[in-house]
Amino acid sequence: MGYIKIVIAILIWSSLGIFVRKIGLPNTVIVFYSCAIAGLLQLLLLSLTGQMKKNLCIDGRRNRILLFVAFPLSSLANVLLFYFAFTHTTIANAVLSHYTAPIFVAVMAPFFLKEKNHHTTWIAIILSSIGLWLMLWMPSSGKGMSTGSSDTQGIIAGALSGFAYALIILIIRSIASRYISLFIIFIQNSVMAVLLLPFISGTTVPMNSFLYLAAMGIIHSTIAPIIYVEGFKSTKANEAAILGYFEPVGATVLALVFLNEVPGLFALIGGALILCSGYLVLKFRRD
Repeated sequence: MGYIKIVIAILIWSSLGIFVRKIGLPNTVIVFYSCAIAGLLQLLLLSLTGQMKKNLCIDGRRNRILLFVAFPLSSLANVLLFYFAFTHTTIANAVLSHYTAPIFVAVMAPFFLKEKNHHTTWIAIILSSIGLWLMLWMPSSGKGMSTGSSDTQGIIAGALSGFAYALIILIIRSIASRYISLFIIFIQNSVMAVLLLPFISGTTVPMNSFLYLAAMGIIHSTIAPIIYVEGFKSTKANEAAILGYFEPVGATVLALVFLNEVPGLFALIGGALILCSGYLVLKFRRD
């Protein structure tokens, strides 16, 4: 059931774009408030259930370093680099370079987690990469990939965000069995909020935007991450990385429903390839 939980969490996250458009605030402000609201909620839940003290007393120096330092820093780097890519190159370039994450996971997992890669994993990575390329490519524009200096910076930032996301996957896989999901996500959100605090001074948040931020804190930064981490307890890192390709499929459907953005033929073909790659991962796991 782990892969089902991961897919559910990913599909929830696929609605983030709609929330960000509705909020209309700087990215640092959006990330700060959603993390802060989520962190306060998670602190309350941990305190009421008595899990805060229990998880703080867990031994293991390596796991503590991963949880309190590497995990939130990788998460923050992932978000900020990804948004930098969006502002310095095309969306297609940014997302394509970001979704190099499964490649990084597949390469690093055998070294960090001792997970062996089956040939089906590599086939799924190839299929999903081709599918994502087709979904993001816009042949109607008549333009190919630009190689200007700004685009180069954006593409590099996108690839680095993919590397950071790969680290997140590997770290969660390492610590998911030691700590409860709620505690792991609390550390992530609270540390990220503290690090972003100096950058949000002087920003006014309208009430309607705050309501969206509160929803993001509860849904996207609490419920979805808990489901995601729970899924890791019975799912390999490279499998989780490939299942992440369900996100652009979900985002495409939600954009059609809420923003009236109709996907083209290449987007539909790409989505079919992504679904096929996910099926290969699940079928191999059952076998």
